[in-house]
Amino acid sequence: MYLPRLRRISDVLKEVKQVDPYTCLNYKMLVTLMKQGVITPLKYGNAWVINMDELLLFVNGKKEIKQ
Repeated sequence: MYLPRLRRISDVLKEVKQVDPYTCLNYKMLVTLMKQGVITPLKYGNAWVINMDELLLFVNGKKEIKQ
């Protein structure tokens, strides 16, 4: 059974910066990726959450941008 790792945008950035302190990933880029449909945003309460696995697939080049 697949259980997605859903994180708030701020938590996504913290996790990514722990792994790669010199990452170019920032808040604005994540929001842009959500608006373009690359990453599926989910509304949970009053926060937007992102599936970490989906983001990592995109960063690693295994998921393409929908056009």
